[in-house]
Amino acid sequence: MIKTIKLFLLLATVFCFSLNAVAGAVQACPMCKIATEDAGDDRQPQAYMASILTMLSMPAALFTVLGVSLYRISSREQQIADELNDKTTK
Repeated sequence: MIKTIKLFLLLATVFCFSLNAVAGAVQACPMCKIATEDAGDDRQPQAYMASILTMLSMPAALFTVLGVSLYRISSREQQIADELNDKTTK
């Protein structure tokens, strides 16, 4: 169980770093790009890019929270099992 969780955390970390590398190459669809360019406001394209980066970071955040939660649960279960084994062997 612990090996599975460690593997999951490793994969989640690799996923996060790969999303970070891809985030710089994200481009808008052609119509969205034209709409933001025609708006004339310099801040609007930056806001659009920030929303794309936010959407890309959500799966990484969810996987991280899930992975840490699973790790804590398994650690707690392992600690309880070790305490029970110690009590029964004494």
